[in-house]
Amino acid sequence: MKDIYSNPAFYDAFNYQKINDIEFILKRAGVIGDPILELASGTGRLALPLLENGYDYTGIDTSKKFVEWAQIKLAPYKDRGRVLVGDMRKFNLGKEFKFILLGFNSIQHLLTNEDIADCFACVYAHLHNDGEFLIDLFIPQTIYLHRDPDKLYYLEGYRDENGRKLKIAEMTRYDPKTQISHIEWYHTREGENKPDIYEFDMHMIYPDTMDRLLTDVGFVIKHKFGDYNESALNPESHLQIYLCGKR
Repeated sequence: MKDIYSNPAFYDAFNYQKINDIEFILKRAGVIGDPILELASGTGRLALPLLENGYDYTGIDTSKKFVEWAQIKLAPYKDRGRVLVGDMRKFNLGKEFKFILLGFNSIQHLLTNEDIADCFACVYAHLHNDGEFLIDLFIPQTIYLHRDPDKLYYLEGYRDENGRKLKIAEMTRYDPKTQISHIEWYHTREGENKPDIYEFDMHMIYPDTMDRLLTDVGFVIKHKFGDYNESALNPESHLQIYLCGKR
């Protein structure tokens, strides 16, 4: 088993197709302004377009390898872009930000509601009075949570950092008591039989829980969208996107 957050090259290769949120993020940044803080900033997928568009950017991530990888990618913008090793449940950067974001399911790596509340309290303390807090995550789907835990399910393949084709299968085990899904990804390179296996946990968070956690800390939920086209959240939505301000 490998930690999925120990290999930034793999993470970039696997997520290279994830671009459908960038236009939406840039639009919100254009409305709110900077400085911008991204929590769980990863390898700089969102940082790069924000910096390319002239924004002042700070990112924090718990993975030292991801931060080092991102720092190399963002080096041309080091005058207004920085990425730091940090824990989004407890951080103090000594400044306020106009736009704070948690993109692409990142919040689901906080495995308890207490962890989420701690994160939100830190965000509240760092958010400018006229600022905006954005959270983007998927809505848990029953059909996936209750799949056979001993069966592999195949996903769309991709090419690794060296251009080799890989096929992917996943196995998931969901615990309804903790609302945590343990996920194993099996990545098999073309021409090989032995897969690389990556594991990670994700917290399944439903909109009613998110509403309560945000309002308990003091946030006002300004908008809830169900997609990047800003359609209203509804029972058919696959995403839950929150835009919040301070009370």
